Amino acid sequence: MDKKKYYKRLFNYFKKEKMNIFIYFVSSVFLIAINTLLPAISAKNLEAITNTDLENMIKYALILLVLYTINMLVSHLNSRSSTKITNRVEIKIKEDVSKELFDLEIKNFDKEGTGFFANRIESEPRSIAGIFMRFRYSIEDFFTSIGVFIYIFIICPPIGAFLFLSSLINFFIHISRDKKWEKERKESNEMREKYSSNFGELIRGIKDIKVLNLKDYLIKKTIKEQKEIVAYDDKTNKNDQYAYLWIDFLHILMDFFFIVIGVVLIKSENLTGANLLVIYMYKSRTNYFMNSIAGIHRTYKDFNLSLERLYELVDDTKYHKEKYGHKSITDAKGSIEFKNVTFGYDENTILKDVSFRIEPCETIGIVGKSGAGKSTIFNLINKLYTVEKGQILLDSIDINELTERSIRGNVTTITQSPYIFNMSIKDNLKIANPFASDEELQEKCKLCALDDYIDSLENGIDTLVGENGVILSGGLKQRLSIARAILKNSKIIMLDEATSSLDNETQDHIHKSIKKIRKDYTVIIIAHRLSTVIDCDKILVVDDGKIVGFDKHENLIKNNKTYQKLYKKELM
Repeated sequence: MDKKKYYKRLFNYFKKEKMNIFIYFVSSVFLIAINTLLPAISAKNLEAITNTDLENMIKYALILLVLYTINMLVSHLNSRSSTKITNRVEIKIKEDVSKELFDLEIKNFDKEGTGFFANRIESEPRSIAGIFMRFRYSIEDFFTSIGVFIYIFIICPPIGAFLFLSSLINFFIHISRDKKWEKERKESNEMREKYSSNFGELIRGIKDIKVLNLKDYLIKKTIKEQKEIVAYDDKTNKNDQYAYLWIDFLHILMDFFFIVIGVVLIKSENLTGANLLVIYMYKSRTNYFMNSIAGIHRTYKDFNLSLERLYELVDDTKYHKEKYGHKSITDAKGSIEFKNVTFGYDENTILKDVSFRIEPCETIGIVGKSGAGKSTIFNLINKLYTVEKGQILLDSIDINELTERSIRGNVTTITQSPYIFNMSIKDNLKIANPFASDEELQEKCKLCALDDYIDSLENGIDTLVGENGVILSGGLKQRLSIARAILKNSKIIMLDEATSSLDNETQDHIHKSIKKIRKDYTVIIIAHRLSTVIDCDKILVVDDGKIVGFDKHENLIKNNKTYQKLYKKELM
């Protein structure tokens, strides 16, 4: 991990909070000074009480009253500034990392699942942003314990040396435990990320789970994963308890030897009973000295771990970002060309030396068996994946040389289940073009045969459609997606088996919508049913990752054996 790079990046967030950080540090210095003084003043007050020194009792009580009041007010100021720093930095980190997350290659999400990334973005920024508050308490304890130590060493150096040795042993036990704790936290986080990812998938697929009657099986699976996490946490907690058991035993043992040493010193007249009582009342604070160092050490380790876990998502080493060029297409024509393209997912080669050209404003069908590579062609045109071998050209420019806007702004894919956002029909359309006028919206809705449905709704185009367009039928979702694509002014519109699960009447609506727009756009249709692409300008036949035909339906049905088999199979 390049810590310097990460620290520099974090510094840019924190420097925007200069005033709050200034208030935080000044108030922290005051709190440290006050908390360092308090044990000594309290000890003096206790000594006065023990000796029935009424005058000093009142004096020290007043001093304590003032110090505790100042402590309370400064603590409030410190807490407010710390909270502001934490919240603002956390939001800014989440905002920036979320933006960068959208630049990651899609294969990262294929591999890890969305829950994995969501869990990290939610948990780690809070841990990083809260570093000031966590360090402050440990530093405060450190300086407070130094004040106590100085006071004890002034009263009785032998007992001071004994307590210092005790806290040193305590420190080494903590550090020994922290080495294992860092590894355990990593493993625990990995288990939780896996669980979050799987649970997120369950929630997204809840309709299918109900329909397929998988509820009992998946609940058992989820409970098993939860139990594994709990079992691991129990194991970690048990290790912690063993460490604390030794620490507690050490305290008990040291208490005994403290009394023994105290008795010996009183008998030798090197210590008074009153002073022993004062030291006894405050000796527990001497543990803060080494405990605070151990706390700073653990906080530092935890901070770096959170930093590593968050920024490894976006530093382009473990999870790679999409790469784009610098060339732009200002007035897209809509031509697409594959030149000897070979591509596969991991070790599995899908496309093998694929070459074809689609002219602007052509309507092309793509057919083939499942797994032949049809959807992969779409994914590569969208640059969701990077070509390993060969070239893909948009308007005669290599796709790897184009900007993201030139590709994604001119290409729209409509899937079998297009995602519809939980907002109104109007807002779902305006996502594609926020500046579209109401007249433009009406025009595109009419073009895609949505106008009659919208007019039948009480709230018309302002009707909320629910999560993933729950109130819309499959056909309406498709037409809404096509309207969105046209509003986006994508020159290339691709439909990935978009009508395969629709009834004939709905299919007819979709085909009419496509016919209305095909003269102005390059339209590519992956078809499950050959009947939906028969009237395309050309049909691309894919078999086992290779192009085995690219011609009109009339010619393919006469001359192409693969196409003939697909056609006959549909008629059966």
